[in-house]
Amino acid sequence: MIRVLTVGPLSENTVIVIDEDTKEAVVVDPGAEKDRIKKELEGYKLRYILATHGHLDHVGQVGYLKKIFDVPFLMSEKDLFLINNDIFPGFGQYIGAVKCPEPDAFLKEGDCIKFGRFSLEVIETPGHTPGSVCFYDESNSFVITGDTLFKGSIGRTDLPGGDMRRMESSLKKLMELPDDTDVIPGHGEATKIGIEKKTNPYITGKHRVDLW
Repeated sequence: MIRVLTVGPLSENTVIVIDEDTKEAVVVDPGAEKDRIKKELEGYKLRYILATHGHLDHVGQVGYLKKIFDVPFLMSEKDLFLINNDIFPGFGQYIGAVKCPEPDAFLKEGDCIKFGRFSLEVIETPGHTPGSVCFYDESNSFVITGDTLFKGSIGRTDLPGGDMRRMESSLKKLMELPDDTDVIPGHGEATKIGIEKKTNPYITGKHRVDLW
């Protein structure tokens, strides 16, 4: 089971993946509304806290959950410079972020986070940030894309560490996944890889490059 909680003033998607048989769960990108996230985890054994990238609206409640559940926090080492970086003055305060601890371990291409019937494969997708990653479960046919791929759009590349050329390569990598793969983005509605291949202007090439 997958629960998507749209939280905080930026409507960020916190994703909770739950195995109903073992009652194990992982939470991806706990960005805001800590009490709501905690409530959704009641009755389950949290195994990991994961982050697709280091922006505060995606890691803003990692510190809170670490204190409550004492489980490993995993993300890319390449985004360490972002986990307590406001980027904009007052950004952390605006979204209610708490101090983010350093990860217990670093994620890299091909790693697999296994729990219950799920196996989340790490796909490195730099572009939005240097350490952006996606989590792909082949057996259950879904990918959690953070701010790399949205329905009909992509994450911005004009923030610290952003790189449009690397984003282009990352998008090509994601488009190699099966068309029926469900896409769970970091903001906005869910979609499918096949739909994005046909309709996303950043994939089809119909978006002006100078606006990327």
